[in-house]
Amino acid sequence: MKARDENGFTMIMTVIGVTMIALVAAVAVTTVSGSAQQTGRSQNGQQAYEAALAGIHEYAYHLQKYPDYWAECLNAVKPGEKYDALNELGSTAHTRPVPGGGGATYALEIIPATGHSKCVPMTPGAPSTFEAAGASMLESLGSARGTFRIRATGFYGGSESKVMATFKPKSFLDYVYFTQLETSDPVTYGNPELIAAANRQCSKTIYEGRYTTPLENAEGKYLNEQGQVTSNSSSAKYCDTISFIGRDNIKGPMHTNDAFVICEAPTLGREPRDPVEVSYPKLPGWFSTSEIPHSGSSCSGSKSNFKGTYEVGSSVLIPPPTNSKLSEAAESQFVFTGEIKICLEGSTMKVGRGMSCTQSPLYSGALPGNGIIYDSNGASCSTEYSPFNVAYSPGAVGTCGNINIEGTLSKPLTIAAANNVMIMNNVTRTNEEAMLGLIANNFIRVYHPVELVHPETCTGSFGNKVCTPNLAVTECKGNATGSVTNLNVEAALLAINHSFIVDNYKCGSSLGTLTVKGAIAQKYRGAVGTTGNTGYVKNYEYDDRFRTTEPPQFTAPVESDWIIGREIVE
Repeated sequence: MKARDENGFTMIMTVIGVTMIALVAAVAVTTVSGSAQQTGRSQNGQQAYEAALAGIHEYAYHLQKYPDYWAECLNAVKPGEKYDALNELGSTAHTRPVPGGGGATYALEIIPATGHSKCVPMTPGAPSTFEAAGASMLESLGSARGTFRIRATGFYGGSESKVMATFKPKSFLDYVYFTQLETSDPVTYGNPELIAAANRQCSKTIYEGRYTTPLENAEGKYLNEQGQVTSNSSSAKYCDTISFIGRDNIKGPMHTNDAFVICEAPTLGREPRDPVEVSYPKLPGWFSTSEIPHSGSSCSGSKSNFKGTYEVGSSVLIPPPTNSKLSEAAESQFVFTGEIKICLEGSTMKVGRGMSCTQSPLYSGALPGNGIIYDSNGASCSTEYSPFNVAYSPGAVGTCGNINIEGTLSKPLTIAAANNVMIMNNVTRTNEEAMLGLIANNFIRVYHPVELVHPETCTGSFGNKVCTPNLAVTECKGNATGSVTNLNVEAALLAINHSFIVDNYKCGSSLGTLTVKGAIAQKYRGAVGTTGNTGYVKNYEYDDRFRTTEPPQFTAPVESDWIIGREIVE
């Protein structure tokens, strides 16, 4: 009886079990089917997205070959071309297949500038029509100034994906480190004859033969280290060789119109997306210090620590000769003349004469509405400068357009000087909105007071000893009160015709680390210290915000290629 009861119960449980298995199987089949459909949709969407990117990159390819491609609007597609993917805003009628894309296609929409309904095409060779095209396509205000946009729509298997691309001209702000020439500024040669000779010879790139000929006077005679004529080339002075050394770590993208000189294995760039570019036209595009004649070093170099993507033959970027256009852009109350001091205080500032914000105050209040300040030269300005034995006169007021600056910032701001900008203390930001540009026609300097003395010549002894200072010779005894240790600068720095440099960099004891979070662009490579433990150790790090935005109307190269500044999936 019990056995029968148990057998009946077992049969019931078996039936229930089989039923449950069937239900689970049915659910599993339904789930797998839905998942497969979802996976298919996901794969189709990915293919559509990749097709949209292909459209963006195809447009970028045309821009690289023909920089004015954008200005021809829909006319950029020439008669006889097989595929036409360009459309007015709001249309995707014209599409192009992705080569090898298995049926994927894309359409491109030309997006006019704010306030315009369509792109107005230029006529090649007619400058006035180019201006009209620029007005209709290039954004004119804010951080997007000078950029234009296109939208790509990718299609595949019933799915579509839209990507908006913003194109911008290549800029000095694309790099944490930019130089036109990888050698010392001529002013660092000290002797007037050598300075004049360096201006002639050292303004050449390595490719143009900077190191093949000694420095010569105006008559073509060789000069030695003291600026004296010598008939022997082996005793003559050559342009300075400056190299990146093993402990250098440049944290961001880099570019030089010249070629890099390397000792040991410096770290250049942070990751593959950081370009490390040289305009030298041939591989390898960099030299060991030992390969440079008369460098005085036998050090060999290695690119083993190049973290960025290295490129030879990169396009040359040249700034305009002056920053004077910013004087026209600045509001009249923010155009000053002669030496001034600016103390930044968040969204406000104080401006005074000379080296003090409170001496003969000129302004106190909010930052300019358009974010631009300019300082012009006075009529009697002499712009001669040497970084050696610099003495400051705090109570005096110079007539040159020199800006002395320090403080903190909470708004976008560009400050430009007709002569020099001197950083007197930390210049930092308080938030993400703040973005500072410092632009000097000549030097961007770092304030470094030192104690200067004249050596004495003594005669006699004991109580009859008489000492007379030699006023023809000045020597440094060390850092003076006011020297800033571990200086922090958060800004984009551009020295158009000279260098970013520390005053008296050969003098005194170590000042710690000079940290620049932003971008540095200069004509010649400026010195901030020496291997003899004077001045600062460099710590330069790129501000990645500069990839997509910049301080107000920051000075752009005279000509440059177009690059993709931003891609947004819509």
